[in-house]
Amino acid sequence: MHDGILRILGLPAGHTRDVMLGSVLTGLLLRGPRIAEVEAAILAATHLDRNGWDFHQPPTGVRLVGYTGSGKKTFKTINLSSASALVAATGGAHIAKLGSRSASSKTGSRDFIDLVGGKGEAVPHHDMVAIAAECGFGFFSIEHRVPEFDRCYGGRFQAVHALSLAFPALLSPVVCSAFVYGLSHPATRISAQILSRLGLPDVTVVNSSTNASLQVDELLPGTTVRACRINNGDEDPALADDVTRSAAALPRNLRAIAQHTDPRENVAAVVRLLAGHEASPARDAVALNAAMLLLAARTVPTFQTGLDTALAILRTGAALDTLIRFVRLTGGTPHMVGALLRPPLAAPVPHREKAPC
Repeated sequence: MHDGILRILGLPAGHTRDVMLGSVLTGLLLRGPRIAEVEAAILAATHLDRNGWDFHQPPTGVRLVGYTGSGKKTFKTINLSSASALVAATGGAHIAKLGSRSASSKTGSRDFIDLVGGKGEAVPHHDMVAIAAECGFGFFSIEHRVPEFDRCYGGRFQAVHALSLAFPALLSPVVCSAFVYGLSHPATRISAQILSRLGLPDVTVVNSSTNASLQVDELLPGTTVRACRINNGDEDPALADDVTRSAAALPRNLRAIAQHTDPRENVAAVVRLLAGHEASPARDAVALNAAMLLLAARTVPTFQTGLDTALAILRTGAALDTLIRFVRLTGGTPHMVGALLRPPLAAPVPHREKAPC
């Protein structure tokens, strides 16, 4: 499998290479992913760029939690992961949010950073590590992490495939003590096993679905949720039940977390949540994911404690202060955050002349 993927990637650019790569990567998933084969495919995909990778260490005593997802979810949401990372940071965690511009949704995590006024792309990774240590949140773009592989792959796949089980989580430019990885596919245990085999010491993989066609790489209230954590080779047997119990106790309202058609409004909805201005079910979705980050960061003893902590933070609006502090530390100005908090102006009512009597 490893050699075959490399040979496909080495073919001349064009339809034949794209079809062969898509067929193999999709086929590996559709027939039921086999760990050794998927691991070999992922190692082949990273082979083209791995020699140029750099890795930055967090300061001593900082337990950095990497956070990213597979993307390609079949139900598009507001930026739940960015909001959850900021809430967890407010609760004492140190989160390295890995991300890029959106490929299929209105706003990816990098779009979110840009629209709130942050200068994430302009900050070198070693400086971003220091920002994450100071305010609990750092953003690390992984868009240019694999330029050689991206020449063959980029923009060609809108559905989950074999590489989605682990590849994005391996692109972190900063060394993390733990990872939380969202997967738009129910194979969370296989994904966690692969990431553990590939060197991540403490990894949690999460997924939500309502049926076979709706798959999301985050935890959503009132849906079928899945979570698997493997720490130093040992799986946590209780986590899945804890997460399922907490998610089931919260009402499901997919409309409340659905993305908006306007990218700015998509981000504004998240900023209002962070400020405590919204009491919608979207708050529960953010809290669920923040709870997982708090647990991975070891700032709370149980998932339920993490959920209670996250909900309290969201009620107070304290996470907005973390966002503003991050924006300032990156060299941005927080006026864009303030503008997003203002409700949109209502469209003027056209003046109508009275008809003569």
